[in-house]
Amino acid sequence: MSKTQLQTASVKPTIKFAELIVKDKEVTYENIHQFVKQHAGGNEANVQIVPLKNVNLDQRQKVPFGYTGNKDGVRAKLQDIILQGVKGDKTLKTMLNYTCKEFGHSKKKPIVLWALMNGGYSPSSKYWLTPYVKLVVKS
Repeated sequence: MSKTQLQTASVKPTIKFAELIVKDKEVTYENIHQFVKQHAGGNEANVQIVPLKNVNLDQRQKVPFGYTGNKDGVRAKLQDIILQGVKGDKTLKTMLNYTCKEFGHSKKKPIVLWALMNGGYSPSSKYWLTPYVKLVVKS
């Protein structure tokens, strides 16, 4: 076997997946919808909401924003639902359906998801462009 054949035989395939995460600019609502359309076949059930390592899931205040008002308020509850899922289901579809029905959270403009993806509720947040969740197409 030649040296070239040996090197080719030892190369392992790369597994690729699609994810949407903040890098150096804001993720918009349109970016979220386009991501679902282009990478998940338009099906929100194919998209998982994945908390990042900077989320403290075992703490009352899981991220450094959104908990300073009423600790049992709608915003805090919505953040917790997005971070922990609905009865263990962390798909975008389940989260949007549940939060829309129970709290009036918009499916077209899910502000709490947007804030967790961008690092706050406005560009003036000191955590802006620090993502706390990403969207990943389920494989």
